[in-house]
Amino acid sequence: MRGAVDRLINLSAALGALALVVIMAIVVVDVVGRYFGSPLYGAQDLQQMTAVFIVFGGMAYCDRQGRHIAVDLLESLFPPRINLVLTVVGNLFGAVTFALIAWYIWEASKMSTMLNMATNILQLPRAPFQYAIVAFSALTSVAMVLRFVCLITGNENSTRHDS
Repeated sequence: MRGAVDRLINLSAALGALALVVIMAIVVVDVVGRYFGSPLYGAQDLQQMTAVFIVFGGMAYCDRQGRHIAVDLLESLFPPRINLVLTVVGNLFGAVTFALIAWYIWEASKMSTMLNMATNILQLPRAPFQYAIVAFSALTSVAMVLRFVCLITGNENSTRHDS
């Protein structure tokens, strides 16, 4: 299962990286267009929807690398065992949080589909972007659950890939 999840994580990270390139191109075209008096129509909508892939596409990869923001101000005050427990609990909390995000956005996407909700300028349907958030959040939750399992079974070295 780890191999399949790792491939999905790599795919989501690649989509996030591609989205970053796309958003940079949108900004460049918009700025150059403004200089010539013709900004890119719908640039704001394109940027907002592309941001979904940048933000959520990289979450599972960030977790796999162990690069989420962590405050370790008190870490030196606790014994290693307590720090491990806090890490495990934090990982479980993260998995539940991303599962809840996926569930909430799934419910919101049903409403978006029913009401044909779209972006303001280009009228891009919102539901496909919400489904992307659901998929990325679910993947992040699964990755965090796997990390949680590895931590409680003593396999924490198999959870971080420094590639």
